[in-house]
Amino acid sequence: MKKLFLIIAIYIVTSANAFSQKGNSQFSFFGGYEHFPELKCRNGYNVGVEFKHYLNKRIYALANFHAGVNDGSEKVSYTRNLVDYNFNLSNSVRDYMLGFGLGGDLLHINRHKIYMQGTVGIGSSEVYEDGITLSPGGSYDMVETYEEKSTRFAISASAGYDYQLTDWLSIGVNYTGWQIGYNFKSSANIKLGIIF
Repeated sequence: MKKLFLIIAIYIVTSANAFSQKGNSQFSFFGGYEHFPELKCRNGYNVGVEFKHYLNKRIYALANFHAGVNDGSEKVSYTRNLVDYNFNLSNSVRDYMLGFGLGGDLLHINRHKIYMQGTVGIGSSEVYEDGITLSPGGSYDMVETYEEKSTRFAISASAGYDYQLTDWLSIGVNYTGWQIGYNFKSSANIKLGIIF
C-alpha cells in the first residue's frame, strides 16, 4: 500500500505543470504536530504535500498526501498478587492518506489569505500497540503486542492562513482534522508553498 501512495504522490508532483495552464497553482510542503487521541502516548507528527489549482479567483481544486507518525512508550508499574510489575508499553502508528477535494479563500487581501478546504480519499493505517495480558497459565502478567492494518475511507478538513512572501513563494500555518477510517486526529502545521 505504501508503494501505491508513493506512486500517486509522485504523479501529483510531476503532473503539476500540466494542470497549471489556467490560473494560479500552488504546490506546498507541510508538517507539524499531530494528536493521536486513541493511544496512550498521544503526541506525534505529520508531514505531507498538497497541490492547489485555482478554478477562479477564490475557489480551487485540491489534492493532498498526508503521513502521520506516532512512536511512543509509557512506563506502567503496579502490584498484583504480591508481585511487582514494571512494563514499558510502546505504540507505533503510521497513517497515510491521499485525498482530492475543493477549497476556497475566505479572505484574500494583498498578500494575505485565509482559507478553508476539504478532501475525501483513501487512507491506510498500521498500528502496533502493547497491552498487558495474563500468561497462558495465568500465573503472571506479560506484555503482548497487538497489530492492526487497514485500508479504508478518509477525509480531511483544514482552516489556515498563508502569506505570500514573493511572486513565487508563500508561508503559512493551518489546523487540519484527519479522519482515517474510524479514528479522528488533528494536527497543527507550518507550510511552505511554491506558486506558479
